[in-house]
Amino acid sequence: MSGRDDLELAAGLERAGRHADAESAYQRHIGDQPQDPVARFNYACFLRRRGRLEDALESHQAALDLAIDKPEEVLSNMAVIQGELRRDAAAKLLLERALAANPNYPPALFNLGLHHEEHGRRAEAVALFRRILEIDPGWHDALVRIAHAETATDPEGDVVRRLRRALRRSNLAPLARESLHFALGKCLDDCARYDEAFEQYALGNAASRPRVARYDRATVEQGVGRVIEAFGPELLARATPVSDAPLVFVTGMFRSGSTLIEQVLAAHPAVTAGGEIEYFLRHPLSLEPADWAPVAQGYVDYLGRTFPGKAIVTNKRPDAFAYLGMLRAVFPNARFVNTVRDPRDTALSIFFQQFDGRLGYAADLADIAHHYGQYRRLMDHWRGLFGESIFDADYDAYVRDPRGVTERLLAFLGLPWHEGCLEFHRNENRVRTASVTQVREPLYARSSGRWQNYERQLAPFLAALVPV
Repeated sequence: MSGRDDLELAAGLERAGRHADAESAYQRHIGDQPQDPVARFNYACFLRRRGRLEDALESHQAALDLAIDKPEEVLSNMAVIQGELRRDAAAKLLLERALAANPNYPPALFNLGLHHEEHGRRAEAVALFRRILEIDPGWHDALVRIAHAETATDPEGDVVRRLRRALRRSNLAPLARESLHFALGKCLDDCARYDEAFEQYALGNAASRPRVARYDRATVEQGVGRVIEAFGPELLARATPVSDAPLVFVTGMFRSGSTLIEQVLAAHPAVTAGGEIEYFLRHPLSLEPADWAPVAQGYVDYLGRTFPGKAIVTNKRPDAFAYLGMLRAVFPNARFVNTVRDPRDTALSIFFQQFDGRLGYAADLADIAHHYGQYRRLMDHWRGLFGESIFDADYDAYVRDPRGVTERLLAFLGLPWHEGCLEFHRNENRVRTASVTQVREPLYARSSGRWQNYERQLAPFLAALVPV
């Protein structure tokens, strides 16, 4: 079998889900042809898909050491991995090296733009996105980022015209078409063209349905019911506490103000923003307390490795609210900040946001309303068990009285007052959520009551969202 055949075999085995066999094929080829840089590169990509990031970096470096053609691609890949490992300075340096090798390489320009955006340097980010469009007008991701980073003022302006023109293309990839609809909806909403905006958001959500997980209301209700039935005082008492550290979990519905609240806390010198840590979502929720301790210890170890020396690290994973019972049992001093907002604004904001494929309910307002009801049902249960450990951080109340809400929130966490928490938008930490643009601005009230612009479209779902 030739070397090329080995690589094709490895790729085929991976597509078939035979990951161990695919890895063996890669390693066999590399053993036979250790000077093949393409094999090292392909193997690195395989390792990254398997979540083995450090190994992937090592294999990418081997490809560079073997003088692979187009090193900018390797360097850009390495930068993305370093970003996933929260090594932001290393990621930026790698992107700059990639652009030194090829100043017009769009992926490196795009990733450097995202890096600037996530760190609050919006002007630098937009400049890079515009440069990409000069190199390749068909690089739609750059156009989408510009649409979300800037506030549109003219429904016939340049960005809107570019979005409409792109959507007229018949050969668009499905995900690109979906992203363009959401971006156009955002621009039209900026311009108060609400009916047209809703139409674009609806088209974006319709385009997303083939790729998102199916949302089964009966299954969700049964799952919530099982958790409520199982998690009572007796079950929690059987758990072995793992750490008495003051861990902080920010939970709630997506688009309910969780990023804002985390940034308010991150402005305090005792708090570090951990962002959306998916650790617990990778472990299916067990109803057996004996299973909880090793998972909890793994989380403590993860925090120690990723945030060494940090006193309080927030974990802002909104959809982890099903895990609160387990978390309270293994971390008895944990505090849960549950972000809440007018459910009509929350539902609309979810519908207006392009999510990954795991949020099956996000593309349908009826499903969003149902999911909100199940979230409310579960949070009521947790409050009945350990309500003293839960603080409802109300977004709309915060907009009205930021100092008062922040004082109560810091007191709940046992933290002294810090004036800088009122200037959260000056934080220089990385923000990697859909709210990356909003949290870099001073506090504004325009998102409270936004649902009234779409009252007609929301009317069929109001009873489920705001029960009498």
